[in-house]
Amino acid sequence: MGKKVTVLALFKAKSGLEEEVKRELMALQGPTRSEEGCINYVLHQSKEDPSRFMFYENWVSQEDLDKHLQMPYLKAFREKAGDLLAEPTNITLHIMI
Repeated sequence: MGKKVTVLALFKAKSGLEEEVKRELMALQGPTRSEEGCINYVLHQSKEDPSRFMFYENWVSQEDLDKHLQMPYLKAFREKAGDLLAEPTNITLHIMI
């Protein structure tokens, strides 16, 4: 079995679209949390800059994360992202040490 994977995914909403981005990201939580291999999938909003959001995610394995990235609802969000986000999503992968 592979190592658990932690993901930090950072998003910056375009000015004026903060609430719409928040709704779109919140809508990903339910289906993602029911995916096999999802340990947690938690959305955060910056205290200093309400246009910035972060998903903190933990997955049982890289394979489970790879399956997640192919889910139709994630693909649908990526198609909308260009209209909603001020910059590309910043995703970093980590393992616990």
